[in-house]
Amino acid sequence: MLRKFMRSLTPTLLLLGLLAVTGCGPKQKRIVFLNNNDSPFWNAARAGIQEADQKLNLKDAGMTAVMEINDGTAEGQISKLRQFRTQADVVGVAISIIDPNNVAIVDEMKALQAKGIPVVCVDSDIDREKFRDARSYFVGTDNLLGGKVLGTVAKNLRPDGGEYVQFVGKTGAQNARDRMDGFTQAIGDKEKYPEKGRMADDTDKTKARDNVRDAIRNNPKLAMLVGIWSYNAPAIVDVVDEKNRKDLTVVTFDAEALAVAAAGEGKIHGMVVQNPFEMGYQSVRLLKAMIDKDNKTTAEMLPQKDDKGENRDFYNTGLRVVVPDGSKLTPEMFKEFGDKVQFTSFPEFKKWLAAKKLESS
Repeated sequence: MLRKFMRSLTPTLLLLGLLAVTGCGPKQKRIVFLNNNDSPFWNAARAGIQEADQKLNLKDAGMTAVMEINDGTAEGQISKLRQFRTQADVVGVAISIIDPNNVAIVDEMKALQAKGIPVVCVDSDIDREKFRDARSYFVGTDNLLGGKVLGTVAKNLRPDGGEYVQFVGKTGAQNARDRMDGFTQAIGDKEKYPEKGRMADDTDKTKARDNVRDAIRNNPKLAMLVGIWSYNAPAIVDVVDEKNRKDLTVVTFDAEALAVAAAGEGKIHGMVVQNPFEMGYQSVRLLKAMIDKDNKTTAEMLPQKDDKGENRDFYNTGLRVVVPDGSKLTPEMFKEFGDKVQFTSFPEFKKWLAAKKLESS
């Protein structure tokens, strides 16, 4: 009877039956990079992730590395982390924290680690004093240093002083706080350089432009506009063009494609550029080493002690100061930062982007 039944089945039905019994083969394990919003800033990180996937031969290890896009909210990250915890194919997580003091995010990170899934922060960290045990390492920029470098850019561009406003997505994010505080520390004299506000836009591009309009309208003596997150640069440039305010000095973090174009036209007077390509690549490299228990690679990336003799949990992906042709900024102005900061002309930066096949950084 069974033999007669099997003969009556079509080849397609037989194939479906076999797949139901045997499955579709082993599923690739995933290293997941969870960003904080859909900014073009992450395009370079995605390129780094893809290069790591290929160069580190993840396929041979039954793995792949992918980026997950967050919706710009803490709730979005919480939901994604919960999903990862229930998905058997997730073996490592890198996350750019949107809210460094969100206990629910921290709890989900700890729950992943309790399952044996290594977690690292990238680009933006948790509150290091309260929740350091929620992740193993941080991969990214020394944001306090980055803020100081940008403040040094501004100070040398406006040596006679002037009012300034800082623009950012979320003022509470760890990278935002560190950058803005570093900028204020470096620019120094509060009477000579009064800070007139720190304006948040919640990653809303329309609000980002409205904030610039409001700052210009409400501060007649405004001299400098400071972009802290990547999309703030093109938002600032758009409004400065709209208002025809060539007297304003524009200094920004990062180099989205639109910001690169604006810098090429001399509309951004100095950029401090991170390396999201390396953030993507090195976070995957580190997570793979942790998954494989490859202590040699981990030790190479993160020696046990830093130059102060403290346990090191931070892989620094570096900073560049990028200046347009004809800038009065010179490498000597940044000597205090040593080899932590690379001074780069705009043409040199464009060559680096082309070599990496990138439009932004």
